[in-house]
Amino acid sequence: MPKIERILFPTDFSDSSKNAMEYAVSLAGIYKAKLYLLHVIEHIFDVSGFYVPQLPVNELYKGMEEAAKKEIEKFIPQKIKEGIEVENIIVSGTPFLEIIRTAKEKKIDLIVIATHGRTGLEHVLFGSVAEKVVRKSPCSVFVVKKAGREFVMP
Repeated sequence: MPKIERILFPTDFSDSSKNAMEYAVSLAGIYKAKLYLLHVIEHIFDVSGFYVPQLPVNELYKGMEEAAKKEIEKFIPQKIKEGIEVENIIVSGTPFLEIIRTAKEKKIDLIVIATHGRTGLEHVLFGSVAEKVVRKSPCSVFVVKKAGREFVMP
């Protein structure tokens, strides 16, 4: 059996992430691994493509970080946290780059990540964080498909 001591679980707090969290928690329990919960606050200028004045942006980031701290604390129920070691991490930047950077820094053995299943033009324009993580990751990646989508044979 492979040795898995550190699992990274990046989350955007979406329903897809909540579904993937069940896998991350289960794997952490099975392997008795430490679970790192990572939330990346995207840079506004990366999202908008426009110049955004500095002063209001700093206040906005501060508010976003405070909201993320509250959300990440309640993302995994306390009862589950009692059975596994969990470390919360909040950073700002480009999501896939921060996931890769954190995986290297923390010497992660496995990344568990949700995919939102973007298709068509949306996929072409925005790409997939999960896809970029799979391609650039220094470790194995467990990708969890969006909840509620089942493949049916024709």
